[in-house]
Amino acid sequence: MRRLYLAPVLALAACGPGVYTRAEVVYAEPASYVYVVPPERVVVVTREVLVSRGYVVYRVQRAGPNRIIWARRGDDEIVRVFVNPEGERVVVRGLTEARDRGRHKGWVRKGRAEDVVADVDVRLRAEKR
Repeated sequence: MRRLYLAPVLALAACGPGVYTRAEVVYAEPASYVYVVPPERVVVVTREVLVSRGYVVYRVQRAGPNRIIWARRGDDEIVRVFVNPEGERVVVRGLTEARDRGRHKGWVRKGRAEDVVADVDVRLRAEKR
């Protein structure tokens, strides 16, 4: 019996040139950090961190209980931070994308925005003390 493993194929299709990485792909990844705070507090702290790092927050998208914070620095770099509640906990994931000025002229995933999410973590943990 032949089995098809579609996860890598779907991940590549979701990251195609010219479009942003789909949120479902990011939600499938392991969580960066988990907190027991209200989701709106995480959104406020994330906005403060992004602004202090030189980003302009231009959109906070609501997708059911989830929040996606969109920020950009210049025209070539976008950061998205995904905040989704799971029961009494809040899971935070980040994603950095950059404009591909080459052949495809779209957006390319650069990483997981660890520096931004780590700074959010430091601030949220400092509030608990």
